[in-house]
Amino acid sequence: MRVGFVGAGLMGAPMVRRLIEAGHDVTVSSRDPARLADTGWRVVGSPEEAADGAEVVCSIVPDSPEVTAVVDSVLKTAAAGTAIVEMSTISPVTARDLAARCADAGVDYLDCPVSGGPVGAEAGTLAIWVGGDAAAIERARPVLEVLGQADRVRHCGAVGSGLAVKLANNFLGAVNAAATAEALALAREAGVDPALVVAGVSDGTGANWQLANLFPRKVLRGDFEPGFRITHMAKDLRIAAEVAAEYGLDLPELSLARARLDDAIARFGDDRDYGAVARLVGW
Repeated sequence: MRVGFVGAGLMGAPMVRRLIEAGHDVTVSSRDPARLADTGWRVVGSPEEAADGAEVVCSIVPDSPEVTAVVDSVLKTAAAGTAIVEMSTISPVTARDLAARCADAGVDYLDCPVSGGPVGAEAGTLAIWVGGDAAAIERARPVLEVLGQADRVRHCGAVGSGLAVKLANNFLGAVNAAATAEALALAREAGVDPALVVAGVSDGTGANWQLANLFPRKVLRGDFEPGFRITHMAKDLRIAAEVAAEYGLDLPELSLARARLDDAIARFGDDRDYGAVARLVGW
């Protein structure tokens, strides 16, 4: 397929490599094309150039303003029937607004947030939660199933529903990271090897992904280089709080997780992995 791709960063670059290796004809948009000169990719200077002639346009950028700017640019050249695969985590309200604008131009907008980090992007094992039209998803599936594991590409409902699942995922991820740090600190102070606790609890009712993966791979090794930046997690929890407010939900655990991330950012900087929340209790 002819694919336009916007956002060749920590997550986007391995996605581009996978698409090219799978035989897709990919044009990459970069604000600084010279930065990608050594890749051998076809690189252009704007999303509208990447979208020109594309059947599917993928985008993964930081937040709602950037996504809005990408869609504004893409709609200048995208032909009717083009599918926008928007993998950024943004407000579902923004996604629905953008989908309506795309529909007016005959373009399909799919919210397709992902989970699995750079490791999953490299391996093509990402979980992808998709909101949007079923027929458009089928047209985009040859791209989606290169980027994500086929049985983890899930149609969640109308536009915005994929984002709702992603926000729930990251809400739980942030809570688990903060709670796991405190639980392991408790065992550490009692004189128990944290690695033993990880192994033991992973077989128990306290098992969670952060305990089994984030902590042994990164936190317990003192590695806080970003896989998923703490600022991105904080942004996702902010959006989750906005959604909760929209529906009148009181979610105290969400508020606590946001406060812990904000404290970690203030104390340790904004360029760390979200696992840096563990540094608040001495990791």
